[in-house]
Amino acid sequence: MAREQIVEAVFLIPIREDQQVGNGRLHPHTRWQRLTRDLYQMFDGWSREPGLVEGVYKDPDTSQAVSDKSRRYLVALPRREIDRLRRYLRKIGPVFKQKVIYLSVAGEVE
Repeated sequence: MAREQIVEAVFLIPIREDQQVGNGRLHPHTRWQRLTRDLYQMFDGWSREPGLVEGVYKDPDTSQAVSDKSRRYLVALPRREIDRLRRYLRKIGPVFKQKVIYLSVAGEVE
């Protein structure tokens, strides 16, 4: 029997709400708790790199440069579960008050 392929998915969640969607404040601890609890329940584990990732991106609506600092999460999951992670990130985006969440699956950015 062939072994199921496991891939690494990496995503970034900015530490502050998007000012266009939310108020720009730091996320409360309960949001981070919900995220990590959900990831564990859905995918049996998760990792987070220490520190923050700094970056700049072009806002898709305003075309303005937005700088942020994010937490970087990694999840190892069966390839067949990638759509489940995508759906979850779409669901959690509004909770974290984000327009877009950066996702990379097996090195391919979405």
